[in-house]
Amino acid sequence: MFKKNSRLLILLLAISLLGCQAGFMKPSETSLPMSAGQPLIRVTVTSQGYYYHRPWEQRRPSTRNAIGVIVTGGHVLVTGLMVANHRYIELETLDTNEKQQAKVVVVDYEANLALLKPEDPDFLKGRKPMELASKVQTGDNLKVIQVKPTGDIVAGFGEVTAIELRAYAMGNYFLAYRLNCSLQYRLNNQTLPVIKRNSLAGLLLGFSSDKETRNVIPLPVIRHFLEDASKDNYEGFPLAGFRYGDITDPQLRRYIELPEDLTGIYVHKVIKGGPADRAGLQPGDVITNIDEHDISATGRYNHPFYGKTSVTHLIRTGYHVGDQVMIQIFRKQKLIELPVILDHRNPEEFLVPPYILDRAPDYRIVGGLLMQELSLDYIREYGKNWSSIAPVHLLYYNENQDYLEGHENGGKKIVIVTGIIPTPYTIGLEKFSNLVVKRINGKQIRNLADIAPALEKPVNGFHKIEVDQHPRIIYLDPEQIPNIHKLIEKRYRIPIQPVIRSTTPGLKTEGLER
Repeated sequence: MFKKNSRLLILLLAISLLGCQAGFMKPSETSLPMSAGQPLIRVTVTSQGYYYHRPWEQRRPSTRNAIGVIVTGGHVLVTGLMVANHRYIELETLDTNEKQQAKVVVVDYEANLALLKPEDPDFLKGRKPMELASKVQTGDNLKVIQVKPTGDIVAGFGEVTAIELRAYAMGNYFLAYRLNCSLQYRLNNQTLPVIKRNSLAGLLLGFSSDKETRNVIPLPVIRHFLEDASKDNYEGFPLAGFRYGDITDPQLRRYIELPEDLTGIYVHKVIKGGPADRAGLQPGDVITNIDEHDISATGRYNHPFYGKTSVTHLIRTGYHVGDQVMIQIFRKQKLIELPVILDHRNPEEFLVPPYILDRAPDYRIVGGLLMQELSLDYIREYGKNWSSIAPVHLLYYNENQDYLEGHENGGKKIVIVTGIIPTPYTIGLEKFSNLVVKRINGKQIRNLADIAPALEKPVNGFHKIEVDQHPRIIYLDPEQIPNIHKLIEKRYRIPIQPVIRSTTPGLKTEGLER
């Protein structure tokens, strides 16, 4: 009898394994019934970006798919990168398969969130928006919603294993849920809603078919985004404007003479002109408390739901632009309180902008020399391993931009000769690239707009272009430049002056209902 039962058990186990291999649904997933008027919408986006190393050239159009969520105000919430460089956006109902063109109302690429609005305001009429969940904690069970091409809804279930600070797509740090969830249907959706008891708990932050651990944009970030989007002017997530480090080194504690009963973070750099600078914060200060939240030596505070949480979350998501926070600092054996009015730092305010989206990258061609302002998008175009294979001096500028002296004045950028367009007039220069331009005809070059005025007065009959790298100086004959430009336009069909299709990334483009 024991042998028969053993054989039966082995047989059932084999059938179970074969069933899994045949594609039977795992217990962690289930199909959900389709209901009329549900708050889920299929979103399709056609996008077309640019090659930053060839800024006049557009990439091939691509299509992105997502499952958006209808929220208050008759808008659809998706991830921000879903609509980056969009050319056309279409919404489709899951129950009736009706389609409607849509437009971006607000996009925040730092927090990776966007709101869409159908061209016809009656398109979503009768569809109740999805409410936000009250809170999510470690150990909660959530479901990730996917939709088959047939419209059938499939839910993958997972547990929140951690709530911690994570790097988002544009290098900004926000809170994220770590969700242990296996998703069986590979539909390449770039936005998937995460649900808790029929309420929105978050949006999946990217998708990888070979991993079971997912990062989710959490409730605090989504709630902050929606609150700001309901105002007349979207201002984004605030910053205080300083760089800090831990105080876990006992020698550092002795050096700054920090008392044993105090903990905090050490201020390495204060961004000139930023909120902390205006409030009087200085490098070497120790921040011990922010609005009655004691700060640990590793930069954490006690959050009522999440426990020990990074102070970055407190500043970025706990407040709005224009809010005042009281920062307590330790300076020269004294505790001082500084009122700091938080503000947002737009990408164009960086020495090396973290992203250029929804517009063509700007450039100038001068006698075959292609000049651009250095951006992180340009550096990233060196490939998947850009952080190790891109030119080291460009990486240096990006990594240390807040510590470089003299860049804080408005409009300062790193102008580089990114390459040489081959012509009979540029023989011997073809091998040069990524040269940092310092001066043209003796005038300092702080951005692309400085180039044209600098070219008005040649030096001894030649344009003298001074760069930081070999060959240090490049000379151009002003009389030959018109011929060079005609040759470039005829031979390569490259426009000498770019056509700039400019929008301001991250700002609201149309009013929202309150």
